[in-house]
Amino acid sequence: MYLVTGASGQLGLRVVRRCVSLNLPVRAFVRLTSHYEVLKEWGADIFIGDLQEPRDIANALQGVTALICCHGSQLIGRHIQAIDYRATLDLIQAAQEQQVRHVTLVSPLAVMGDRHDSPFLKAKYEAEQALIRSGLNYTIFRSATLMSSLLPLAERFQQTGVYVILGEPQHRLQLMSPEDLARCIVIAAQICDQQVFNVAHPEVLTRQEIADRLGRFFNKRPLVMNLPLGIIDGARQFLGLLNRDLEATIGTLRTLLAYESLCPASDIERVQHYFQLPLESLEEFLDRYFSATDRHR
Repeated sequence: MYLVTGASGQLGLRVVRRCVSLNLPVRAFVRLTSHYEVLKEWGADIFIGDLQEPRDIANALQGVTALICCHGSQLIGRHIQAIDYRATLDLIQAAQEQQVRHVTLVSPLAVMGDRHDSPFLKAKYEAEQALIRSGLNYTIFRSATLMSSLLPLAERFQQTGVYVILGEPQHRLQLMSPEDLARCIVIAAQICDQQVFNVAHPEVLTRQEIADRLGRFFNKRPLVMNLPLGIIDGARQFLGLLNRDLEATIGTLRTLLAYESLCPASDIERVQHYFQLPLESLEEFLDRYFSATDRHR
């Protein structure tokens, strides 16, 4: 049995779907407030619980051979320590106690950079180190920004022609198909090993180039609205007077927006060779997603 935490999220959903497509028994750990109906329709075993409750973690892990951690705090300040750090450590400890065969952990690629001003990156890094020290078989995926995170912006652009850039337009980044990452995760979960992979599509894009790609994809000229880091800093200072938790959330967002997290070419080649997987480009991802969306209209 595979247990997927964060199973209703953009990555966890795809991991569960991949398991189901391969006829692998999978249990989806979800919150009562999440949208998990599709997981149930696919045939996944649904476990409704709270990752902040060790009893729920222990019960969810009953009979599990592979744990796949796709949960996250969504950068909400008050949840970073509780979910990204404490809950992950509780999952690792419970996996040790129940002799789980393999644990998979997903982190951002930015965890390799400067973590000083980001509680989120600190939490992810310390959770990685706890897993490495645990003695369990593990795979850690440090992923570039998921292409699926661009979909709300792409859908808004399709409707209005407006594309919003947060941070500097010439800031460079790489992307990763969530389907490709889900495939890698499920393969790794079947192997008793201890590995860390940095994963991204090899193409390096600026934020402006992403807007231009969307313009070509939808055959319309993008009207780009840019919110530079200075405006984000001002909002952080003002809102911090009203809500310290919101200030921390914006601070983490600001750190991620400012940091260029690029994956070395040798790491990308290693992933492609190890998993025998051609990585999906942004255009291929958009074409597949919007073609499927049009079919269901």
